[in-house]
Amino acid sequence: MTRADDGAVAAFRERFAQIMVESGMPRMAARVYAALMVTDSGALSAAELAERLGVGAPAISGAVKYLVQVRLVVRGREPGSRHDFCRIHEHTWSHFVSQSDPVLVQVQAGAADGVAVLGPNSPAGQRLDETRRFFAFLREEISQSMAKWRRLQETERDAGQ
Repeated sequence: MTRADDGAVAAFRERFAQIMVESGMPRMAARVYAALMVTDSGALSAAELAERLGVGAPAISGAVKYLVQVRLVVRGREPGSRHDFCRIHEHTWSHFVSQSDPVLVQVQAGAADGVAVLGPNSPAGQRLDETRRFFAFLREEISQSMAKWRRLQETERDAGQ
């Protein structure tokens, strides 16, 4: 296996970060996330991230805080080390999607509360009821899709052995 040169990796990292920015992620969080994605270990210290991205520690700290909050990365410490690191979840996107249910439940329940307050026959109540129904549908679809994804991963893992 051949590893791309550092310049090509850095250019790709920034292109990938821009995709994440265009998807709604804050710029520095996107750059940190992309830096972690292109690292074989999937983990870097704050100092390593700052060096690779050419930014200061406060920028890294804020970006990591955001990424931890949205559950794309975890903070940790290697046993025997005094240095914290930031690590991508092993299955980052499936983990992210599977962790979204509590938020979806809140939106669904909030919309149901709105229907009760505004009435199901008012235009606002009807919009909120559509929101409630959509989020119920979305939760079921995500549940089914995640089960299908796990089966696919198992099949691929078994085929690789």
